[in-house]
Amino acid sequence: MKTLHLALFAYALLASPGNAFAQSQAPSLVKQQEQCVAFLFGTVHPLDESGIPMKDSAGKPIALYQPLGTAFIVFYPDSRGGLDYGFVYLVTAKHVLRDANGKFFRKVDLRMNAKSQGVEFIKDIPVSNESEQLLWYHSEKDADEAVALDFLPSRDKFDFKVIPVDMFVDDALLKSADVQEGDSLYFIGLLAQFYGEKRNYPVVRRGTLAMTTDEDIPTKAGSAHLFIAELQSWPGNSGSPVFLSLGGMRHGGVVTGENFRFFGILLGVFNSVIPVDVLETSKALVGSKNPLPVGVSLIVPAMSLRQLLDSKEAQSSRDRMVKNKQ
Repeated sequence: MKTLHLALFAYALLASPGNAFAQSQAPSLVKQQEQCVAFLFGTVHPLDESGIPMKDSAGKPIALYQPLGTAFIVFYPDSRGGLDYGFVYLVTAKHVLRDANGKFFRKVDLRMNAKSQGVEFIKDIPVSNESEQLLWYHSEKDADEAVALDFLPSRDKFDFKVIPVDMFVDDALLKSADVQEGDSLYFIGLLAQFYGEKRNYPVVRRGTLAMTTDEDIPTKAGSAHLFIAELQSWPGNSGSPVFLSLGGMRHGGVVTGENFRFFGILLGVFNSVIPVDVLETSKALVGSKNPLPVGVSLIVPAMSLRQLLDSKEAQSSRDRMVKNKQ
């Protein structure tokens, strides 16, 4: 695992339900959450309908530098560095880091808001090595899930906040808060059609939790434990943080105050083409001739990201960092 300028640091904590002082001193939580989001850019090599790289009039492969998707910043506390210290990670969805041919990019750039004014890029963030192996922390499964990278932007240069892991929704909270279909969700991410010239302007889109299941959900990249949400997403939204609202009108009653939790990572939409088994030997596609979004999206649970950050590989990296600081 290649590490990118990571260090222990005092963080700009996103206000959480347990941080009453931060809530009383801060703007709305949604506005704070927008500061956790940044935009990934990279050079894409588009393919034609036959899967062959597209070429220009001179016969050279077309390369387009463009927005790829959304990323956000997460804080993992570590008391070995002292009070309010820990490690910072850049998080997105795995497929955001793939070129059109399915291979991982060698590097990407991150567009962030500057503290002074305007935007600046953090260039050449490593994605894969010469053997095309992904350098970010990731599941060994082929499924499209969360990925995370050791990452610390300059606090003096960039304007950002972090999502602390104590805001993550886990199995215990799902039960204690009686989270169920119909509960309110929203995500914050890149709108590729317009994301601002002088500042990053993320879009906020709202919906509801549509389905929870103990079974893995099959996708083109493989099966995984996912949530389904009534959230319409577009290219560029992939990798966005999704938040659950535990306040307001819920289950026939009213809960006063703001109470938002990090629910998961937006993957993308379901299409109107449905894979079904045919004679147990092959698959057919049922639905419209051209796949169309049906208004529901897939979400990687926050618990899956937490498992990634709790992994032996991530912990070993933190151990080395702490040891080198001593």
